[in-house]
Amino acid sequence: MSQSLGRGLSILIELGDRPHNLDELAAKLGVHKTTVLRLLRTLEAERFVRRDEHHRFHLAGRLSALAETLDRRDVRDVAAPHLARLSEATGRTAHLVTGPPALLDALDRAGAPGHYAAAPVRDASGRVVAAVTAPDPGDGTGVTDLGDLSDLVATARAISADCGHPDRPA
Repeated sequence: MSQSLGRGLSILIELGDRPHNLDELAAKLGVHKTTVLRLLRTLEAERFVRRDEHHRFHLAGRLSALAETLDRRDVRDVAAPHLARLSEATGRTAHLVTGPPALLDALDRAGAPGHYAAAPVRDASGRVVAAVTAPDPGDGTGVTDLGDLSDLVATARAISADCGHPDRPA
C-alpha cells in the first residue's frame, strides 16, 4: 500500500473514534504536522473530513455517502449463491424475503409465519435487510432437513458477511 494512502486511511480510522486536532493526529501517526496537514487538506477538499471552529477534525458527509453505496448493493444478487448451496444441501427450496422494515423486523423477532423457518440478514450497519426462509415441516416428528436450523442461520450469516455485516453470534 502506498504510504500516503495508508496514512490517509489511518487518519480516517482515528477520526472514526473521536475528533482530533492536528497535533494529536501527527502524534498518533508518528509523522510531522505538515505531512498530516497536507493529507487533511486533501481529505477536507474531498469532503471526507471537516474542521470545526476549534480546529478539530471530524469525519464528514462524503464518507457517509460512500458508505451508503454498500446498502445499495442488491442483497438478492449477494444471496443467490448462498441460497443455491442451502437448497442443494437440504433438498428444500430456500427463499430470500425482502420488504418493508416492519415486515423484516417482525421476521427477526418471531420468525416466518406458518410452516417456515427464518433467519435475518443484516447489512453493514446491523439493520435487518432481508430474511432467509425455508419450509419447516413442523409435522411433530422433530425431524428437519435444516439441521435444527443451523444451516439456515449459517446461510443468513454468510449473506450478512457478504453485505458487510461482521459475524456476530446471535
